[in-house]
Amino acid sequence: MDNKKPLSNRAKNLYGISDFGFSFMANIENFFWMYYMINVAKFPMAGIALANSVAYTLDAFAQPVYAALISALKPMKWGKNRSYILLFPPLVSISFILCFSNIGPTSFALFLCGLMMFVTNGTRTMTWTSNLNMMNVLASDSNERSTLASRRATWTSAAGIIYSYAVLPNITRLQQTMDEKYVFTLLAALTSIFYAITCWISYWATAGSEATGEEAKAQGSNQMNMITLPDLVKSVFQNPPLLTILVGAIISSVFTSAVSTATTYYYIYVMDYKYYPMQLLATAIVGTFASYFSGWAGRTFGNRNAVLIGQAGTVLSNVVIGLFFAYTNPIAMIVVMCIARVFSSFSMANMQALYGDCVVYARWKTGKDTSALVMGSQTIPIKIGLTLRGVVVPIILSMVNFDASIAPADATMELKRGIVIMLRWLPAIGTTIYSIILFFGFRMLNREKVEQMQLEINEREAAAQA
Repeated sequence: MDNKKPLSNRAKNLYGISDFGFSFMANIENFFWMYYMINVAKFPMAGIALANSVAYTLDAFAQPVYAALISALKPMKWGKNRSYILLFPPLVSISFILCFSNIGPTSFALFLCGLMMFVTNGTRTMTWTSNLNMMNVLASDSNERSTLASRRATWTSAAGIIYSYAVLPNITRLQQTMDEKYVFTLLAALTSIFYAITCWISYWATAGSEATGEEAKAQGSNQMNMITLPDLVKSVFQNPPLLTILVGAIISSVFTSAVSTATTYYYIYVMDYKYYPMQLLATAIVGTFASYFSGWAGRTFGNRNAVLIGQAGTVLSNVVIGLFFAYTNPIAMIVVMCIARVFSSFSMANMQALYGDCVVYARWKTGKDTSALVMGSQTIPIKIGLTLRGVVVPIILSMVNFDASIAPADATMELKRGIVIMLRWLPAIGTTIYSIILFFGFRMLNREKVEQMQLEINEREAAAQA
């Protein structure tokens, strides 16, 4: 028997609003943290690589721990997932502001930046994973998971519109009116505080969707106490569909790790910077509409096929831009980027639904609700990519003789080619490999199989209650 409450319009439409706030923080981190350390703070390359690698390596290893804690710990006062959405955002804000600081001697400043990025990622992961897991709390079936994944992707894409129209142009204006090192500290403060506000809106929107600590205790729900370490291990390593996604995503991360930083350098040293806000705005608008309809793509073609279609279109777009438009035709490049955004929106949104299907498989296999661990495991490839970014970017820039003091107009063709390789060709290779792995490895978990598993889970729980 399924005791889930019906999905309310408020929860459905506002699910993902915290990802709207998260995107502003993520853009500042992904596009400008390496830039801040290299070009603004002017830390040594070796020190930057070490600080970035240590911070993200430790964070990558800690990701399963964060997700396991959410799965295994008993619900707090405000609910199992909603408690973290309520309590952790202020910690995220404080630590993120300190990531963009240059306090004291160079060695101490590097240590502080790296440490605070580790703290930021830890506290933010607890919040982000809890919010992501609410998809399984709110949804009753695969179709509702597709709908919620679509809403989440829509909010994320909509953030790109505001970012490109309001945030990015103001970075340039602020750089002209105040010391550049304070510009990024201010942006870190504003974006992280906004993220906290959107988390609290999400907390309000999902009120009543899960049992509070007191309600769980009154209902005699001891399920969380029964989840053991072997249960958590089984939910991952005896979950072939999940392992397929993780292996493909990790391999892809090796090739895509440098994209965010390469984008910043691309518009500084290869293409005129004035096209950067234009490209972000155009792709964000297209992505918002595409994300809204990505749920339709998942329901029509199946979640896996929608992801594969999206990945194929993304690869083709990167190849076309790399061959024809990367250096001298910004308008054509932006047009192709908009087409690519349609495909990538289908891929990103429906990938969340695939993880939701893996949650059903894990519960069917183990009989335990380890959804937070399964959903949270998708952060592992992301963190591995961020770790590799701290190594790949300095290595490639060193190979093409990058000098932070060089004027954009004096950039060599060698430097431009290195940036385009990071931005276009490596992601095309990584996404191709990911698509092949997903095509052959995820065939065992189609929609009919997921629905049958969910039915069996409901029957088991009904029998247990009886």
